[in-house]
Amino acid sequence: MMTKFSVLTVSAFTLFLVSCKPAAEDRVKMHENAKRVSDSIAKTIDIPLNEVKPQAAISAVVDSTKK
Repeated sequence: MMTKFSVLTVSAFTLFLVSCKPAAEDRVKMHENAKRVSDSIAKTIDIPLNEVKPQAAISAVVDSTKK
């Protein structure tokens, strides 16, 4: 009896989660917001790192990419 009840409970909970997922438009908005926040965080981290880098290392990277 307990096993049947457990299986029924898990099935109902899974059905509930699947049916309550966000709409496609909401998912697109969430992904856009996540991308924007991710880019903002990356920019915030890159600015201080670029200030700390020695100038010779920056020019060496630029020179190695020229053809």
